Amino acid sequence: MLDDPVPDRFYPEFYPRFSYEPTREMFEIIQTDEKGEGIISQASFRPGDIVFKFAGVLLSEITLYTLQMKPGSHLHDPFFMGKVLHSCDPNMSCDMDTQTFTAIKEIKPGDFLTMDYETTEDELFRAFECSCGAPNCKKLIKGKMFRLQHMQEASELQYAAAGT
Repeated sequence: MLDDPVPDRFYPEFYPRFSYEPTREMFEIIQTDEKGEGIISQASFRPGDIVFKFAGVLLSEITLYTLQMKPGSHLHDPFFMGKVLHSCDPNMSCDMDTQTFTAIKEIKPGDFLTMDYETTEDELFRAFECSCGAPNCKKLIKGKMFRLQHMQEASELQYAAAGT
């Protein structure tokens, strides 16, 4: 079948190969009990290392497997990037201009690959209660527009309380 992944690839064969493409030698996709599918690293990465680049199809709507390129433009990748798990204290950052994930912490074999969804998404496909366990856990993940609105409301409340 034309869209079956090549044995060492996560992407179907009709996707051209590209530099820093994730391979099955470097990563494993597993099913987790609580969070759905996630990606485990089979290699080590230091802060600043490119972990992987990703590809996809541009859509005008949000799906479970998209990351926002800009408002109204979302890159759909159900093969790999769309399986990166959320953490409020992630081990990678995402650059949508270069479609690259870069390590911001040491990543060891066996570690899940994580990002903060609110760094790219104005609004998530579906909001969820976070249970990442990070000291800075945001508890409810909805998207950066909601986070900015919440921060503005909190600031206004602090300002009002200070004025009394």
